[in-house]
Amino acid sequence: MKKNMITIDFLVDHLDTIPTLTKWFRDQWSDYFANWSDEDMMKDFLEDISRNSLPSRLVAFESNELVGTIVLRESEAETLPERQPELGGLYVVESYRGHGIGTELVRAGMKLAHEQGYSTISATTVKAAGILERLGWEFIKTVQYPDGEVSLYSCKL
Repeated sequence: MKKNMITIDFLVDHLDTIPTLTKWFRDQWSDYFANWSDEDMMKDFLEDISRNSLPSRLVAFESNELVGTIVLRESEAETLPERQPELGGLYVVESYRGHGIGTELVRAGMKLAHEQGYSTISATTVKAAGILERLGWEFIKTVQYPDGEVSLYSCKL
């Protein structure tokens, strides 16, 4: 069985994907983005186009089809400012989940953080704990947000 090729690149090299990312995020996190216009969301993605400073968003392709994304950013959580930087916004198209794309995106984010000189990285997650644990991340604690609980993880690079 031939495995399809997963490629990961910087969002800045694929600005044409921003409308698709906007749709994905609106569909996946509809409550969070309820009061955002599409234009606001696209502007927000345009803030993630750096290659060598935060925030820096990566996009994943399988056989040249956009299938996922992740961002390396300053800690999103005001309650956890000591957790810099943070990997977040991990999204993989549902029909491509289980293909290793999320794992490759997390690996690429870890590599990017290391290349930018960070020695530790953090992430909060509801659903990706298995990926983080397989890659050697350490569970730190459960964090309670108004809209639910998330698990905080940390990884030495």
